[in-house]
Amino acid sequence: MTIVALSLIWPLGSQAQPIELNIQVDCVQPLECERINQLTNQLKKDLSIAQLETDAFPAQTDFLFERAPKEIRNTLRAHGFYGLELDKRLERKENQTLISFEILLDAPIRIRIIEIEIIGDGKDLIEWQNYLQFELRLERGDQLIHSDYTQTLSELRNIALNQGYLDANFVRREFRVYPELGVADIFIHLDTQQGYQFGEVHFSKSKQVPENLLNRYREIKPGDPFNQQDMTRLQRALIDSRYFGMVRIDPIFEEQQNRQIPIRVELEDNLRQAYSAGVGYGTDTGGRILLGFEDRIINRRGHSYQADALYGERAQSFQFNYRLPGPRPIRQEWNLGLSIDATQSDSLKRNRAAFTPSFIFKLDDTWQVNLFSSLEKETFRYTGQAQESNQLLLVGAGIQKRWVNNEAYPTLGYRHNATFRMTAEHSLSESEFIQFEWASRGIYAPVHFWRILARGQFGLTFADSNQSIPASYRYLLGGENLRGYKFESIGISDDNGQFIGGRNMILASLETDFRISQFLGFGLFTDAGQVSNQNSLKAPKVGAGIGLRGFIPIGTAKLDIAWPVSEPDYNRFWRIHLSIGLDL
Repeated sequence: MTIVALSLIWPLGSQAQPIELNIQVDCVQPLECERINQLTNQLKKDLSIAQLETDAFPAQTDFLFERAPKEIRNTLRAHGFYGLELDKRLERKENQTLISFEILLDAPIRIRIIEIEIIGDGKDLIEWQNYLQFELRLERGDQLIHSDYTQTLSELRNIALNQGYLDANFVRREFRVYPELGVADIFIHLDTQQGYQFGEVHFSKSKQVPENLLNRYREIKPGDPFNQQDMTRLQRALIDSRYFGMVRIDPIFEEQQNRQIPIRVELEDNLRQAYSAGVGYGTDTGGRILLGFEDRIINRRGHSYQADALYGERAQSFQFNYRLPGPRPIRQEWNLGLSIDATQSDSLKRNRAAFTPSFIFKLDDTWQVNLFSSLEKETFRYTGQAQESNQLLLVGAGIQKRWVNNEAYPTLGYRHNATFRMTAEHSLSESEFIQFEWASRGIYAPVHFWRILARGQFGLTFADSNQSIPASYRYLLGGENLRGYKFESIGISDDNGQFIGGRNMILASLETDFRISQFLGFGLFTDAGQVSNQNSLKAPKVGAGIGLRGFIPIGTAKLDIAWPVSEPDYNRFWRIHLSIGLDL
């Protein structure tokens, strides 16, 4: 038998005696009685008499006491408990008023039949299939929760509205409860009726962006099916262009004709130029200062450029990127990049300059392809070795598929990246190799405050053993990518016993975090990885630890303490790791 008691005593605030309220919940079948603490707390919130602090007005107390059984039954029915026995008692003593409710619950109502039917022109939308398969909160055999039923109605209605079926209505929505059988049957029939279409898209005037450039963003055509996703995509693309400080998109429902709805796009020009400055710290790179400048539109073709400089203890860089919108700016853009960067660690010192043209295009909201080439000059020196220099002309492609349900704090999502690059000797390159990299991350939350994060990554390099591979395309592990180990401390030994970066790499991580407040949580993790050459394969290095989590608008701030658990006991020194960024 499961018993939960709630006792509240309010201090005497006047001459009236205080009220002591006791709520005791008991179940005939304890294994069938779930979430007793939640039920008791909900009763405390819903009972009007629970809001009284003193018995200052006995007539009021008596009235609310007599009304309490109805309130109790309504609350418990909303959670699926239709059968119950209730014993109530009110006793006035010399110094306090005692009120108690003893509740004996039958087994909760279980869903026996769930029938959801979509009819009308929109019945074959893939969105219905996805919802019913992955998101439906009503399942046969589950306990009947009234809020799950009403939320399902709301979600089905929202899907119809978002897909342009604005006249959709429920031709049947009911649930039938059979208390004597302990079951409920649910019937939901939604008629989408006929869908609407987009009408003309009207942009407000912009002083900086010419009309012919704006028209290239006009991918919504009159007659296209009306849906929220296309409007959101247009709004996001206009914001990402950085031409505008405010973008608002409104369907003009009152002007619809022949089921075509005009769209009004209100634009507010952004500041043409912007400056930025900041400071930061990372356990891998130390303290740093960041400076930036951006000219968001420099001509009537919409060209822009951005310059960023970073000066840190162990890393310095300057990057200049010139951006040209493509014929379809929502999906295409050209970039001309120039970068100069240097890093210094205990294992490696590296200087690199690169000129990188690229073409980026989005296949849809989740797929992105990047075609690039890069002319690079690099000098590098591993500790204890002579300095090397190498020039490369690389060509390659990157593919990314990414989806998250929330950018700042995702509870479900994934990101997959694949990169292929190659260079050929004697074509402005001093070495020849092919390299392939793959990285995947995923997040899943069993409940809203508990997340599981997984990461896997590998890199493979194909080249003759006599080829010199620049340090930027070799692998060193340790630091934020393999916590518990010093930054860039995991490499391989060459034939002369010298420490260098490996041509191949594998890395994996499993992490969980628990959110204990809006901005704070803690996490547990383990990382494992190793680098190798063609003829060397060693046991993976493993690190594990715990840490604090700060949940902020720009992602997650992590302060971790980790141990290299694969090392001998005498070499297991803990390390601190600090990082800030998006989870996916």
